[in-house]
Amino acid sequence: MNSDNTNLVALKHFEWLGGLLQTTDTLFPSGGYAQSYGLEEMVALGRVKSKEDLEDFLMQEILPSLEKLELPYLRYSVESLGGNNLNELLILNEEISAWKLTREIRDAGKSQGTQLLKMILAIHQCPVSQQFHQLLQKSGDQCQQIIATSLLRNLQKTPLSSSMIAWVYQAISNFCSAAVKLLRLGELACQKIIHRCISGEKVQRLLSNSLSVKREDAGFFNPMLDLASARHELAFSRLFIS
Repeated sequence: MNSDNTNLVALKHFEWLGGLLQTTDTLFPSGGYAQSYGLEEMVALGRVKSKEDLEDFLMQEILPSLEKLELPYLRYSVESLGGNNLNELLILNEEISAWKLTREIRDAGKSQGTQLLKMILAIHQCPVSQQFHQLLQKSGDQCQQIIATSLLRNLQKTPLSSSMIAWVYQAISNFCSAAVKLLRLGELACQKIIHRCISGEKVQRLLSNSLSVKREDAGFFNPMLDLASARHELAFSRLFIS
């Protein structure tokens, strides 16, 4: 086999990469730019006042939540799709909604998930996603973002580890994007924080720990962030939806 053919074979193993980059890019209309996920009220309460506070908040509260709740549920969803079990995926969608204890955060997940599912159906015309969309219509529920993401990654044939890393990056970068407006942070400061949050050793440990979380043990409770989200809904003025 000549070098050109070898390169083509190697590239074929990474056909999923272009789609992954497209859907994690800020130009992709995921709706994340309109959400602060409780950060706006955390700033208003004085719990996050500086870049140091933001990094501590992400390291101590958001990354553990990803490890123990969101990454495991992303994995369970991908595994359900691997077994073509859409009814189980519907149950997972309900569980994810139940874990979002405040209406703002729950609605944010549904809004972004519904928008992403529409994009999948419009761009890819995916039959599996269409079947799941029909199940949702029958149940009267909306699609959570984690579920829509699992449908997309399954369609793209993205490796699970890459899907999980992309989810971590999006979660951290969404908070940092909101912080630019809320804390007047520069882009360089935000990029340094993102870099430290997703550094090789840290993200490897995060993924490794999340892979060991069993379904019955998955979950994370953050009362301060939940209270901030509940207060935000009734705030006199705000920049973000959540």
